[in-house]
Amino acid sequence: ADQKKKQYKMKVLSKFLSGLGMMLLVHAGFSTIHIKGLDPEVKLPPIDVLIEVCVAFFFAVISSLMQMPELKKIRNAADLDEFATDAAFHPPEFQVVHHRGQSLAKRRRALEEKKKAKK
Repeated sequence: ADQKKKQYKMKVLSKFLSGLGMMLLVHAGFSTIHIKGLDPEVKLPPIDVLIEVCVAFFFAVISSLMQMPELKKIRNAADLDEFATDAAFHPPEFQVVHHRGQSLAKRRRALEEKKKAKK
């Protein structure tokens, strides 16, 4: 029960931070538009808008990390099977014995014999 309470609190806090980050981004956008309306020659937004965007980005990253589920352990493949990695990924039944080179060599020999027969 205590674990579920903690998860619920984290979920609520992460949603709050996400909403706060979005509100800060919208406010920074409106502030930039307002500043541009007052003085159209301004090329860069003021420093307070840049700080506001950085804080909003920080809140968004923190909220997304808080919503992430717990990471699961990765088990080593050697622990799972007694097979070696080579045997597991290269089973002998899939080894190629016959390949295109053999049939091409037969064709080439046949063509060479036809050329010799014509001469």
